[in-house]
Amino acid sequence: MKTSKAKLVLLCVFLCVTLQQPAAAQKPPAGLIKNLSVIDKHFSGDRALATVALLQNYWRHAGNRDFNLGMAAIAAALRAGGYSESDSRFKLLVRDTLLAHGRAWQPDFAELRLLAPNDTVLHSLAQAKMMLCPNSHATPPQGMRAELVDLDSLEVAPGSLRGKVAYTRRPPHEVFGEAALTGEAAGLISSYLPDFNRPVEHPASISMDAIPYVDSLVVFAFKISYASGVLLDSLLRHGPVLVQAKVQAQFSAKVVREVTAEITGSQKPEEMIAVIAHLDEPGANDNASGCATLLEMALALRQALAAGELPAPARTLTLKWVEEIATVLRWQRSEPAAFAQVIAALVLDMAGEDITQTGGSFLVERAPDPAAIWTRPPDQHTEWGSSEVEAADLQGTYLNDLFIAACEGRGRLARNGWQVHSNPFEGGSDHVPFLQHGVPAVLAWHFTDVFYRTSGDDIDKVSPQEMANVGVSAAATALFLAQGTEADAIAVVRLLLNRAVQRLENETRNSLAALGKPGADPAEEEKILRAWQRWYEEAFVSVRKLALAPASAGLTAKIAQAQRQLQRLTESKVNAIRRGRK
Repeated sequence: MKTSKAKLVLLCVFLCVTLQQPAAAQKPPAGLIKNLSVIDKHFSGDRALATVALLQNYWRHAGNRDFNLGMAAIAAALRAGGYSESDSRFKLLVRDTLLAHGRAWQPDFAELRLLAPNDTVLHSLAQAKMMLCPNSHATPPQGMRAELVDLDSLEVAPGSLRGKVAYTRRPPHEVFGEAALTGEAAGLISSYLPDFNRPVEHPASISMDAIPYVDSLVVFAFKISYASGVLLDSLLRHGPVLVQAKVQAQFSAKVVREVTAEITGSQKPEEMIAVIAHLDEPGANDNASGCATLLEMALALRQALAAGELPAPARTLTLKWVEEIATVLRWQRSEPAAFAQVIAALVLDMAGEDITQTGGSFLVERAPDPAAIWTRPPDQHTEWGSSEVEAADLQGTYLNDLFIAACEGRGRLARNGWQVHSNPFEGGSDHVPFLQHGVPAVLAWHFTDVFYRTSGDDIDKVSPQEMANVGVSAAATALFLAQGTEADAIAVVRLLLNRAVQRLENETRNSLAALGKPGADPAEEEKILRAWQRWYEEAFVSVRKLALAPASAGLTAKIAQAQRQLQRLTESKVNAIRRGRK
């Protein structure tokens, strides 16, 4: 049916007035608000912080002793909180997987001492976990004394570094072949820190890095701070430098423990909402805070549900503590039929930062949408950087806007000034394998963090309030997804339409601004608006999977109505662009 220009103008006015509310005025669905309010009563940020403190006792490398002890501590807390291997409703599962070709690395002691011209300890493992690179081998018990040579100023010949320790300002994994394989150095010392760690401002920070494992090679590698690097640079300019390295570390078979807390669905227990946090990485924020937040979510959900304060989930809530990315991939490969029943996934990674200290922001990393290809204000990528995304990778989903709305709703209810931001898809965490297998997934994280993967990532940079903000939002969203009523689904359609209108208004402004600049491509601007139209049309359709029952006539009509309104609005915006380019 054709629409006259006059009717089109009236429709656009109606949509702009009635649908394009400011973000702060857009309330989440009523069921989601109730979940937020009730779960908040049971979530303890202080208890989560105590869990972070406990996990910080362990150097968590996937499959090593400390990793599995951390998993055991999480399982013990779940048992104490009412989960059990024998409970069919609140079920605890602990699984150990032996990886035949894997290798676990466990550090126990490390010390780097400067012997000459001064005698002083530069760094120790007890002082800074990040100072010893994973895959470092043990030294003799008495340590190893060696001359320190400046690798960056040398032409390395085969065997030319034998019996020496090579110093570099580059990442150790980048120079490993040159120094250890070719030069046969006994060890490496690197002062490298990425620019976003702001080494001059934080001269004591030591950034984490790893070296490759080579069966036939016994070698160690240390990371040192910017301040220690300045010292070594100065000493090397004035004469010989002698160091002593002591390392106690061992390699063993890789047995990866994973812990799962399940709240069994009452109607469709085979369908799952997954919430994931990885335990590997030794930092407090990365990712003890994500694991502690997930643990507190599990405890709060059990308390609220057992007390009857919230309706039982119709789908199963599956909360997993894992090895980053690898566990989810193993899950998909070993249980493809069960994995295919995952409706959506929420991932917690670096969930608890005190942003007043780290300089980061709370972010929801969205499942791929057109901003991952055409990144325009207010969207921007973090210093993590973008991933290559093609138009074929885009699949509209309700999950992005729903979780953002939950976080915004949490901020309003808590009245604590929580700032919620989002970023286009970048990758790098446990949401990636879900997305690769067609499961909608979002990441709750913080970045850019000046202490990311450094010795500064300690418990003093973790905020119990931030863990409560993230955890309550994620728990409320997961339960909402597991409840899946038709009323909830219709409310999500309304939410999506509001957000779609906002997005089209914003992208139209971007396009008109672009067309005012030399060399702008009008066809490209239309292409971007059409991409957002298609993405949101698909997002509306995705709401059918949120509802437990097959889409009713009422839900189907609401989806079709929203799609028509979006199509008409898009046409008006495309016409505005065409007029703007003349």
